[in-house]
Amino acid sequence: MDQISPTKDRFSPVRLLPLALSLLLVAAPGVKESPAADGILIDSVMAVVNHHPITKSEIDRELKPTFEKIHATYQGKAYRQLISSLEYNVMMKKINERLELEEADRMGLSVTDDEVDHAINDIMQKNNITAKWQLENALASQGLTFRQYRHKLKKQLIVMKLVNQEVRSTVVISPEEVRDYFLKHRNDYRLPSHVTLADIFLSLPDGATPAQVADIEKKGQHILHQIGRGDDFEMLAGSESQGPNAESGGLLGDLTKDQLLPELIGPAFSLPVGKTSGLIRTSRGFYIIKVLKREDQPYQKFDDIKQTILNKLTKKTTEKRIRLWLEKLRAHSYVAIYAKRNNGTGVTPGDILPR
Repeated sequence: MDQISPTKDRFSPVRLLPLALSLLLVAAPGVKESPAADGILIDSVMAVVNHHPITKSEIDRELKPTFEKIHATYQGKAYRQLISSLEYNVMMKKINERLELEEADRMGLSVTDDEVDHAINDIMQKNNITAKWQLENALASQGLTFRQYRHKLKKQLIVMKLVNQEVRSTVVISPEEVRDYFLKHRNDYRLPSHVTLADIFLSLPDGATPAQVADIEKKGQHILHQIGRGDDFEMLAGSESQGPNAESGGLLGDLTKDQLLPELIGPAFSLPVGKTSGLIRTSRGFYIIKVLKREDQPYQKFDDIKQTILNKLTKKTTEKRIRLWLEKLRAHSYVAIYAKRNNGTGVTPGDILPR
């Protein structure tokens, strides 16, 4: 049997379920009780945490809505492999949950009905649910009754209270750690390259004839000649541009590549700052652009992202400590697993799963 024996005399062996209980059998209707070989399998114990069994029916109930969704997409071996992985993951989750609930009980932690009601109200608000019947309908689509949901939520709140007390309250990330992380990972915090442009736009009418195109292009060339002789770009934009930003001297503001027309990207990111392009033809019309400023992948300011980094480091550290904490709980508990992933055929009862 795969198990972790208690390092302290905290759990008595007589309280543990024997391996024989990994198969729960019942006699068929109308048939006298007979040896197990004549029985019918109605459930199986997938694992035991101290004195508490985790059965396949528990896992199936939790996964039923998921089974129904993925059955329409996956078939055959792929379906069995996915089911096997899901069953195993839920089983391990339930093992951890049972360890946590027993630890919370040992510490005298509990959750009141008022706390559960408050949590449900918060969930309803966050999901824009205004009436209890709407929540009940949403739960029904997941195969849950409201009573079952309250019970599950209460367990989650107890575990949350325990983890907050035992783990999260111990996680403190200093300002120095946040700054050090930023300096070591600065390249992860670059902004997209962006450019500040001004433009003069000459619109082409829908279905423009070659003669109309030639006239507008001629006007554009005349504007370029004016710019070349030193006329002010901003003044020319105000008097000649047909763009919506003409009154502001053609100022387009800061733009990234994905905010520009494809024809403008090359000139915008290759022209020296302060220089003006030639006449650029697009499906909309002709553009003349001037590069006012450009930054190639600038770094984000530390003050703008320090909270994001703090949240990331807190989450990472908390997850690591939770794993270590759960390992400690397992080391002081009796955990026996009677199932394994069977290469696409599901979680198989009766086999021992080595950790």
